[in-house]
Amino acid sequence: MTSGGPSDLWDLYLDAFRLHSHQLLAWAHADVRSRLHADLDEPSITGLVAEAMKARLNSHPDTPDEYDHYWIGDQEPISPAGQLGNDRLRLDVSVIRTGIRPRLSYIFEGKRLRTGSFTIGKYVGAGGIGDFIEGRYGVDCPEAAMVGFMQDRDAAYWHKELRRAYEEDIASGAPRLGIVQPLRTVEILNELTDELQSNHSRSNGTALQLLHIFLPATN
Repeated sequence: MTSGGPSDLWDLYLDAFRLHSHQLLAWAHADVRSRLHADLDEPSITGLVAEAMKARLNSHPDTPDEYDHYWIGDQEPISPAGQLGNDRLRLDVSVIRTGIRPRLSYIFEGKRLRTGSFTIGKYVGAGGIGDFIEGRYGVDCPEAAMVGFMQDRDAAYWHKELRRAYEEDIASGAPRLGIVQPLRTVEILNELTDELQSNHSRSNGTALQLLHIFLPATN
């Protein structure tokens, strides 16, 4: 069993971890796409995705052996400030790298996106990017991903909304998102188009690379 400090392990595993986590997300979204519709709430969407990821790891005949080193956290409880019981925070979906100590988690935080009700403000605020910046989610992770589940409009629209939110935060007198490098296009996996990347400084001064994945959440 490999051991080492978290930073060393992230350096060693991140490239493959990122790619495999993205692939699991892409497979899962394809598997549940027919069950997604605009009235599903966020826990229902992320729950379907997490179960589909588990099924890909546990029973799908085409899943390569290299994925045997992963398992899925579904609403994994965390206690960044020592919370107990029901006060603990929960990560939407996390891909957990097993067989090493400490285990690493690649976090996917999902947010509904729908004009008029689930706007970009919720994506960038508390419960979304804000929880990463304030160290409530993934404080030990150098990288994590936001997943925007689009219940209307398209990726071009939500890209524009996210860029607007970033520009407004940078121009404000009290920026909250710790933006170090603004949004730019990135391609990790062919199946996941329209992905963006940004770099941030958390409130504790540590660096965070955020990926932004936009997936249709209607069939």
